[in-house]
Amino acid sequence: MKIRVLLAVLCLFISTSNSFSGGQKKSPRHTLDFYFIDVEGGGATLIVTPAKESVLIDAGFPGFDGRDAKRVQQAMQQAGITTIDHLIASHYHQDHYGAIPELAKLVPIKHFYDHGKLDALSEDDKFAERYAAYQAAANGQTTALKPGDTIRLKTAPGTAPIKLLCVAANSQVIGGSKANPNSECPSNMPKEADTSENGRSVAMLLSWGGFEFLNLADLTWKISQGLVCPANQLGEIDLYQVTHHGGNVNNHPILLRSLRPTVAVMINGPHKGGHPDTIKWLRELSSLKALYQLHRNVQTSAEQNAPDALIANLEEEADAAYMISVSVDQAKRTFTVSNGRTKESKSYPVK
Repeated sequence: MKIRVLLAVLCLFISTSNSFSGGQKKSPRHTLDFYFIDVEGGGATLIVTPAKESVLIDAGFPGFDGRDAKRVQQAMQQAGITTIDHLIASHYHQDHYGAIPELAKLVPIKHFYDHGKLDALSEDDKFAERYAAYQAAANGQTTALKPGDTIRLKTAPGTAPIKLLCVAANSQVIGGSKANPNSECPSNMPKEADTSENGRSVAMLLSWGGFEFLNLADLTWKISQGLVCPANQLGEIDLYQVTHHGGNVNNHPILLRSLRPTVAVMINGPHKGGHPDTIKWLRELSSLKALYQLHRNVQTSAEQNAPDALIANLEEEADAAYMISVSVDQAKRTFTVSNGRTKESKSYPVK
């Protein structure tokens, strides 16, 4: 009897203590999370907001027994989500939007975004078939993004608003900023037209508190120069998804020096992207603390790759498909980058 009374008193004490400030239960930890998914040299970036809303930018290649769609689904499971709230097809190259129809068969997708309708693409002899499959997956309900458009995202209680801004689409860039002239830009820089599909890429800037992430997809330098010259419309970036898988045409040194990223993540493949020029230019940035790669470029030397500790997949055959993930902690003003292969993490300050 005494024991039962003692237990009852103890339970009452615990319950009562939790109602006071000294014993309050901790509020949920709200983080902004990124998953850079290995789609073998394609593009697929999953973002999960502090309010647990999901954004997927691209989904990788079609085919290969649904390989890339399944890898996106695995990333979703790791993130603890079951639905894609917003899916952005950056452009109509198969390594970026090709797996969307397969993904739509695996998971619900609520909203589809792209750079607009396209009747033909001469560089893809299967474009009509692939584009029709994409439109069917979206039930023909797609939203064409324009520079300056935002995708409205929910704000988690007790956190800063989160903003997802389109800064380029369909060969146009955002304008109207009162930014000061960029000293990195030559005064006589030529402006060249570009109607290539890479040049039509949708580019997104995500801001949360003081943290900023930039994904330019495969945007060409002819277009992206308008984002930083003659004035820098973007400012300095905390986390930069290296453009065009690390190719040396799109990652112009003026662009990189203007963005001054703290951390760069390269979504490359063992035989695609990760050009030595881009590696060199990134390393020359005084701002850069770390470059992470999804794959070791097997066609170049060890010195022309990131250190092994910062590469998710070292072997050419990447059945494991390790990811690079990032978690942003607003309260601590840090973001932590993790290598799925090594299970090692490192934190960096938000600017």
